Amino acid sequence: MTTRVRPARSDDLPGLPALEADADTIFAEHGIGPIPPVATTTAELAQAAAVLVAEDAPAPEVVGFARLEVVDDQAHLEQLSVHPRARRRGVGAALLDASATWAAHAGHDALTLSTFADVPWNGPFYARHGFEPVSDLTPGLAALRDTERRLGLDEAGRRVVMRRGVGAWAVLEDLTRGLVDAHGDGLVGLWVHGSLVAGDFTPARSDLDVLVALREAPGEQALAAAAPVLASVEAAHPGWRGRVEVETVGLPTVASLVGGRHPAADDVIMRVSPGETLHLLPATRHRVLTWATVRGRGRPLAGPPAADVLPVVPDEQLRRALLAHVRDWPEWVEDMRPVGAQSYAVLSACRAWCAVAEGEQLSKRAAADRLADRVEADRPADAALARWARDWWYAAGRDDDPGRFEEVRDFVVRTCRALLEADAPTP
Repeated sequence: MTTRVRPARSDDLPGLPALEADADTIFAEHGIGPIPPVATTTAELAQAAAVLVAEDAPAPEVVGFARLEVVDDQAHLEQLSVHPRARRRGVGAALLDASATWAAHAGHDALTLSTFADVPWNGPFYARHGFEPVSDLTPGLAALRDTERRLGLDEAGRRVVMRRGVGAWAVLEDLTRGLVDAHGDGLVGLWVHGSLVAGDFTPARSDLDVLVALREAPGEQALAAAAPVLASVEAAHPGWRGRVEVETVGLPTVASLVGGRHPAADDVIMRVSPGETLHLLPATRHRVLTWATVRGRGRPLAGPPAADVLPVVPDEQLRRALLAHVRDWPEWVEDMRPVGAQSYAVLSACRAWCAVAEGEQLSKRAAADRLADRVEADRPADAALARWARDWWYAAGRDDDPGRFEEVRDFVVRTCRALLEADAPTP
């Protein structure tokens, strides 16, 4: 059978205390205990920060659940239970990954829990999934441990509080460590850029943008070295699968293209981004947009500041690179059918408008606000669309919200045409 994890519905909750009691029978079977009887109530589950259930598919039978709370502003796994008949089928691991994903999307940096340190399916199980013991407890975690002692849990075995990083910086720490080891002396620098450093990052949607600079252009050897690192990071951080974008470039390629020369056959970059696997591809001149952004705003993860490594890109060259993007967008927008993609397309067009028409590089959120304010009087529909895209992206819009594709396509096409016409030489 296939296990599917989903948010609990109200009709799931009454059966979960009994499921937890059944799951706890494993302790007595192994001579551990006695474990205090289950005190969880349906009312407590209804008030939890989140409850996730695992069900067998195709039969929708709940075979496990995870209860999540927030303790001292961090996600806390209060309970994870798997029914005896579903043991050793990966249900617990699936619930754990889903819990980490929930915590990451909710904007938490870590997921904590308290468990038996030496019971194989407790402490060692969580350790295999990236949790580490915590000795310096926050006030909320210390209070939880006091409650466990009063309930008698410590009489059944040694207890430990454990923590697993789930936020953006935990991902970047693991990614940096892996890529530094993978590229060795060939690595010059590694920098994070994009919304995480621009100030409009949203944990549930934003990607993590990283630029890696090597001494020479990446090739098959670099590809083989980086691939297992990226796979390991995605496995350790399920909430960020498909949301880590890494571009790797050799400094000779940067110097050549920033210098205005056409790309040569050996000007190659390596990239992984949402919707595509890690691969090598020819470098194009529009990549200077990324390099200029990193030089100005990138935050070092390894190596020196980007300004010490990457050359200055002339303003006119930046403008030309951006307009090259703009020329492609009327065709690109045809594929932006999901509502999230539509929102992203509008925000990208707003940012391009700010960069070309007003000469200012802004975040997507700030660009949407700027365009909406500028066109409110003359083009109220465009202002409303920009604010719709902003609110969907940054205010937890739902994937099943109705889209506005025809409006989005019209807006992107008109905005691109206007920018290109404004740049055209006067006859």
